[in-house]
Amino acid sequence: MADTTGRIPLWLIGTLTGILVIGLLGLFFY
Repeated sequence: MADTTGRIPLWLIGTLTGILVIGLLGLFFY
């Protein structure tokens, strides 16, 4: 995983971050 750190696309990071944020908001407002 350390070898692919510099090759992770920004869209993937944005998607994962968005899913985490939506998940947290869903838990808070459930």
